[in-house]
Amino acid sequence: MTDCVAAHGCITCGDQAIPMRVAIVDSERGLALCSDAEGRRSSVETALVEPVQPGELLLVHAGTALARAPGPQPAESAAVGETAP
Repeated sequence: MTDCVAAHGCITCGDQAIPMRVAIVDSERGLALCSDAEGRRSSVETALVEPVQPGELLLVHAGTALARAPGPQPAESAAVGETAP
């Protein structure tokens, strides 16, 4: 499988990728602060899907962004220079 699809589980543990919205990007460290549909925030590694911009919707599993979620993505955001904690 070449694309991460939310309906498919992880080949290793069976968990599904979670759609998460990028809030803040730290491109120097390859991280982004993201939030899920319930508003829970977490730090996500973005090396597999770089470059990443605020507003993008990523499919995240085990703290790692595996792919961009299908659908429209924002072109650019003013928060690009901000740093994730």
